[in-house]
Amino acid sequence: MDGGEYIALIEMKASVGTLSEQVCNEAQLNLKTEQESNESDSDDDSEFDYLLDEDLPVPGTAGGGDNALMAHHQDRVKELQLFMMMNESAREHGFGVHRQLHPERVLHAAGLGMGGVRGNRAAAIPPAAIIHLYDPESTMSASLDVCLEKLGEEYRGTKYVRAGGRATLTMNEDLARESLPKLTRDTLPALIAVRDGVVVACCPQLSSLGDARAGKVEPHAVEAWLDNARVLLREVPLEFEDYCRIRPEEDALLENMMREKAKLAELPPENIYNCGVKGCCKTFRHQHVGVKNDEQSGLLLCQEIALGTS
Repeated sequence: MDGGEYIALIEMKASVGTLSEQVCNEAQLNLKTEQESNESDSDDDSEFDYLLDEDLPVPGTAGGGDNALMAHHQDRVKELQLFMMMNESAREHGFGVHRQLHPERVLHAAGLGMGGVRGNRAAAIPPAAIIHLYDPESTMSASLDVCLEKLGEEYRGTKYVRAGGRATLTMNEDLARESLPKLTRDTLPALIAVRDGVVVACCPQLSSLGDARAGKVEPHAVEAWLDNARVLLREVPLEFEDYCRIRPEEDALLENMMREKAKLAELPPENIYNCGVKGCCKTFRHQHVGVKNDEQSGLLLCQEIALGTS
């Protein structure tokens, strides 16, 4: 997370937390009353307590079954451990968790402006991402972020990111004009659905997602809108090695490298110095030592100076 939560979200979480605490206290009180009632009405079963003290047979021991059962038990434990490790690694790369990012990074983190082709790196261009460009004073934005955090618990194969809308459009003016042509500062807050680095749906002003007068979104409407955009994935549709072979900080470096590569690809040909070497994109006059072609000799010194004949 590159930044903290904004004002409206902090206030909403505080109010929701207070309400949840009251509900929890009431539930605990009701449970305690029910337990006391059950204890008073239950018969004395202390004569059967010896059955609970008896140890159950352990697989692999003399009374605990054969080796096949023990092997199955070990395989199941390894499977659960692998599942937990995959989920933890996916969360580290931003899947299934709603994060607030810096406005300059949020669009690239969702895969926009990265070339539009997803390779075998999970974090560079995610298969599905949701961007919330929020208004820091909007209760609708705060309500949407609370909703997205809950959706992340169920749909763990999607990336959820948010950032300040005005700052994002200002710092990524060219990218926003290309990928979000209909989105302006007057249409914020907005919810954006991204699939494989391409915007597939955009909901400016969070219209049709809730009641603007009440300042709350309808969770079912949000889920239906995102489901229609096909960006709600329950599992990360990538191989385990794809997002576990590199650390998140290395993925961030890869993201920056891909972004710079995309910028170089946009340079007009006339601004690139013609040195005769294929693939060279330098814009200043230079030579490649040891490379001889029609544009350069490849020598550090000219032949006359090297032989002393000049």
